[in-house]
Amino acid sequence: MKYVSATHDKKLLTVEYVAEDGTRYLRSGGKICWRFFNPGNIRPSKTSVCNPFKIGVGDTKSGKFMIFPSEEVGWKALKLLLRSVVYKDMKIKSVAKRFAPEEDKNDPEKYSKFIVKESGLDGDRHIKDLDEASLERLMEAIKKMEGYYNAKDTRREKIIPTTTVVVSDGSKPIANEKFKVVIDQCTYEWSTNKYGELPVIAHLADRGRVDILATNARGVDERIYSSTVGSTSRNILLLRSARSYTAKTGVHKQGEMSTSIYHVKKGDTLGKIAKKLHTTVKRIADLNHIQNVNVLSVGQELKIPAGNALPQTVPPPATNSSRGNQRQTSTGSSDAGYPQANIGTNTEQAPWMEIAIREAKQWHGTGERDITDNYHVLAGSSGTLGDTAWCASFVSYCLKCVGYNHAQANIRSSQFPVIERARFFEISEPVYGAIMVLKNYSDSTNRDTGKGHITFVYGKTASGSIAALGGNQGGRRFGGGTIKLSEYSLAGTTARFDGKHQKFYKFYLPMGYSNYDHNLNVVNVNTENANVFGIGVTSNSNEGGGL
Repeated sequence: MKYVSATHDKKLLTVEYVAEDGTRYLRSGGKICWRFFNPGNIRPSKTSVCNPFKIGVGDTKSGKFMIFPSEEVGWKALKLLLRSVVYKDMKIKSVAKRFAPEEDKNDPEKYSKFIVKESGLDGDRHIKDLDEASLERLMEAIKKMEGYYNAKDTRREKIIPTTTVVVSDGSKPIANEKFKVVIDQCTYEWSTNKYGELPVIAHLADRGRVDILATNARGVDERIYSSTVGSTSRNILLLRSARSYTAKTGVHKQGEMSTSIYHVKKGDTLGKIAKKLHTTVKRIADLNHIQNVNVLSVGQELKIPAGNALPQTVPPPATNSSRGNQRQTSTGSSDAGYPQANIGTNTEQAPWMEIAIREAKQWHGTGERDITDNYHVLAGSSGTLGDTAWCASFVSYCLKCVGYNHAQANIRSSQFPVIERARFFEISEPVYGAIMVLKNYSDSTNRDTGKGHITFVYGKTASGSIAALGGNQGGRRFGGGTIKLSEYSLAGTTARFDGKHQKFYKFYLPMGYSNYDHNLNVVNVNTENANVFGIGVTSNSNEGGGL
């Protein structure tokens, strides 16, 4: 389980670690270095080489110390520190003067004698001359001197699954929304914060049931979510349409995502970085605890999920003066329109939809010849949007961005889920984010032409048709096509053109995706296009197309 943040209770001597899936892990008692996964008791500093590894800073009676997400990471941080320019030229016997200074109420001479004796190393050897095994002997001596192995009988550990609740209108979180939360027989009146979050509900041993109620249009409290607590953390996304709510539930998977580091360059925005590294603004913001997505610093290190960072030259370690004088400045405002619903990245409903929504908002009805993002190239193919139908490349690009199966050998074919059966599976009913495949048939022979259209299920209309979000939709009124919502009937013809007619064929999902349900929001396509995507042109019933 991967922990992404941590806080320390000074009075209770307890660190609360928060995992990617929302699970809480409590570590109490013992010594600071054990509670903080910090074997060297490394203190925080603006210029420390260990900063990229810490997930929190804990305040204690002995001062502040870094908190790391695991013993392995804390060990890595200590090794990096000793190999840094601060210590590498020092002799072992001199390390303690800097590592454990008198002003921190240490005895450097005693400290030095201990680590020399415990490691069995010559105190006159320089750190830079130590091989890996010798350096780790020194690290183990420091770990022991710092008291890691002391007070074992006071150590306590506890893992607590949680239920996290986020309220959204489908594109952004809803703040200050009031709910009644009933935990067993106790009722609480809670409001969402600016991220649309309700207070986290801990799955304690004596808790059995959680009910969430909202006031409906008649002023009556209506139950919108109900569940028994258990041993697995849950993420509840409450989607509001008018005054009704749809609860989408995700069972968290234990976090195992790796990360890479990206260094912010002049002119970067989170939107540009997300697109370049095939991830999303929200994922980068969540991973780096960024509250204002419009503010970055040149040289700032960003963690990128799933190892998506592009190869780049790692800048040399910054000097104290250059790092200490770093200022935060706005790098642009192009990220302001991105949805910032604070939902765990491992349990999002159809995470590729965030990409599709992002692109639709960014281009807000721009015609294909003026869209500068070439989705053919971004998906791994060739061609231009103006000359080659791009509905399939757009779908494949969105899937690719979040690491799910996408078209492999048939990137520009609207039928790629039908053809590549080992990578996609058929479902009988539409779900949010499902891949909707339509086929073209000859008017004269009624035979399948092998071509059609492909798009994503976004919701359903009052008449029962599918509101689908995709590329190359809208036709000539949008300069040949754009990214928008269109309405597609599940029965009968959806479009006619060039001696062909188009019909719905099947729904598909990428292999490995299982976090879905069949509750679709009812939407008005024209209203949604105008209010969410900034597209004011009315849709018609003939918006098919593609290959």
